[in-house]
Amino acid sequence: MTTMNKIIKKTVGKINILSIVSAVILVVAVVILAIFGYSTDAVNSDVNTLTVNVNQYAYTEYAEEIEDVCNDVFDELDLSYSYDMKGEMIGDESEIVYVFKKDVDLKTAVEKLNSAFDTATANDGALAGSIIRVTTNSEVALDRLPANGLLRVVISATVFAVLAGLYLTVRQNFVSGLTVIGSMLVSSALTCSLVILTRLPLTSSILYAITYNTFFVVIATTFSLNKINAKSKEKSDLGVEELVSENVAVKETLGFSIANAVALVLIGAIATSAVRNFALVAFVSLVAGTFSALIFAPALYLPLKRYADKKQAQRSRYDYKKGVSENKN
Repeated sequence: MTTMNKIIKKTVGKINILSIVSAVILVVAVVILAIFGYSTDAVNSDVNTLTVNVNQYAYTEYAEEIEDVCNDVFDELDLSYSYDMKGEMIGDESEIVYVFKKDVDLKTAVEKLNSAFDTATANDGALAGSIIRVTTNSEVALDRLPANGLLRVVISATVFAVLAGLYLTVRQNFVSGLTVIGSMLVSSALTCSLVILTRLPLTSSILYAITYNTFFVVIATTFSLNKINAKSKEKSDLGVEELVSENVAVKETLGFSIANAVALVLIGAIATSAVRNFALVAFVSLVAGTFSALIFAPALYLPLKRYADKKQAQRSRYDYKKGVSENKN
């Protein structure tokens, strides 16, 4: 018996303890959130941008010279930008965007740059014939957490879990349906809690991670429920506890988890902040999902199964007594 099987055998049916542990993690996360707020990525926070709009000819011929003018002014004013972006726009225009922290005042820089470019683009200037315009703007980063986006994703994930639960109820039984719903809800709650506790940047990446987590947990939990349901038909002499603990799909779930972990590592290797944040949060959700599918779901399934079997036995006795009474009459 593997280590994972031993852990499952010891925790199966311990739903009260696991629920308390999960609730404590959630409460601590809520307290941390209330006191310290959530963590944001400095790169993805609100920013000030300085945009240099250039006609296509000047961008093609004098891009390096234009950047030199900008850097000279930035050095003069002791300004440091976080990063820059260059791109060709629709039509005869391109732009260079310099991104600064939100508290940086760019008014003087815009005035000096416009003055410098007015001189450089004059008839006798180094950039003669160029059309250059400098503007500044305050922007809200695109991958900050939308105000109501989290609520929409939670509702969507819940609806998906309910549909999966209804499907398993029809295909297997009501206990399986409740188990997959409970497993998904706990996993999503743990994902949000762990993101807050580990102080990972809370950006819109968590919305995608919860969606990812929902699909992972439902699939992984269904692995075990299918196996348990199939074995219950083959070996009805097994006790409920043995039936559950011995038939959790450990290999399938761990294999699925490892494959997802490798994929997330490869995705996280992409040098893009938003993608890296998604990979980190998704990895946390993968840990929570694996726990929920392998530990929490079997622990929840056992008492539900016992309760359902007890009710079924009571109904069977009632039907038997009713049949005997009718035969006597």
